[in-house]
Amino acid sequence: MKVAIVQETIDLSRGGAETSTVEMAQALAGFGHEVTLVARAADTEGHSLDSVQLHAVHAGGTRVARAISFVRAAGEYCLRGQFDIIHAVTPCLSADIYQPRGGTYVETVRRNIALESSLLRRVIKRIDHRLNLRQRFLALVERELLSGDRRPYVASLSEYVRRQVIEQYAMPEAQVRVVFNAVSTVPLSDADTQAARQRLRENIGVAPDRPVVLFAAHNFKLKGLRELLPAFSRIGAYADAPGERPMLVVAGRGSSSTYARLGRRLGIAEDVSFIGATNESVAWFAAADVLAHPTWYDPCSRVVLEALCCGLPVVTTRLNGAAEVMRPDVHGVVVDSPRDIAALASALARCLRPEIGSACRAAAVDFRREYSMARHARELTELYEEVVAQRGRARSALLDRL
Repeated sequence: MKVAIVQETIDLSRGGAETSTVEMAQALAGFGHEVTLVARAADTEGHSLDSVQLHAVHAGGTRVARAISFVRAAGEYCLRGQFDIIHAVTPCLSADIYQPRGGTYVETVRRNIALESSLLRRVIKRIDHRLNLRQRFLALVERELLSGDRRPYVASLSEYVRRQVIEQYAMPEAQVRVVFNAVSTVPLSDADTQAARQRLRENIGVAPDRPVVLFAAHNFKLKGLRELLPAFSRIGAYADAPGERPMLVVAGRGSSSTYARLGRRLGIAEDVSFIGATNESVAWFAAADVLAHPTWYDPCSRVVLEALCCGLPVVTTRLNGAAEVMRPDVHGVVVDSPRDIAALASALARCLRPEIGSACRAAAVDFRREYSMARHARELTELYEEVVAQRGRARSALLDRL
């Protein structure tokens, strides 16, 4: 099939949804589709995506002006290009398939407001969102797309996202399918795992046997670092036996100063290492003993799936679609809320037990197969075929009435 994938930005350094979109496009091309990734011109420069074609949309001006120009131009290009399937990640009114890889805009705003601890800060955050014209515009496009006369099928990354779409837009359930998120992560070999573990731990002065908790995110606040730090400080109270105090490694582009001050107030400053952004995530999965991801909102966290593919146990929350596929005490522990500090501390202590690490490593082979990008592309292909067949039946019925 001739497939257009609409994604406004493809800055791979940002990871998450943007990296997933590119990997998805490449996997679809591997299934024999002729795939064109439609993105803003500024973000396509210097990118070569092998079997995937790039179409650069020129959009200038302010952030909201760029978004408006992109949505309009991308929609026109897709309609004129005679594509079999228009697959929109950024909402586009010509879409046959809509895949909100970042979740719905309604839920994104709700969760960003909910993470604020005081009423005043929630009011301020609500005002901030109202002043975010780009987000408001894309939310309007999404609402028109999912509430209009020509509703696309929705490919949800998790059941969590599927429920959001149905509840917020009264979408027919049959048109909202779960095509669960996927990753293309390849773990290190046993020898490389040991080498990476030794090298990275030496870089931050951590002993080979000292427990290490890894936090990896770019939006520290949304992903729960504020809640993780006090939970980390209380791990010892939930450990089965006294031992060496764990080390917390914080990776990502977020501003560390606020959290470093919180660490000092909690008396754990010497046990927390801020390493900044890294392109060695797989190596850090090898160097760590548990991934902490106490997120306030994730449609289906990529970093959690990557860690589990590498056999690293995870502590996360029910506000993460990836939690749906985690088996208790095999893949880690899921807590109800980031605000439950005691539950977070207990979950971290539990996941540091050797038997859970062993169980997670043993389950990683099957997990990589089940949540591979090839499986994701195959399920999308089946949905594409259903959409095209339905379109053919509708045209035949129209001809019969003429």
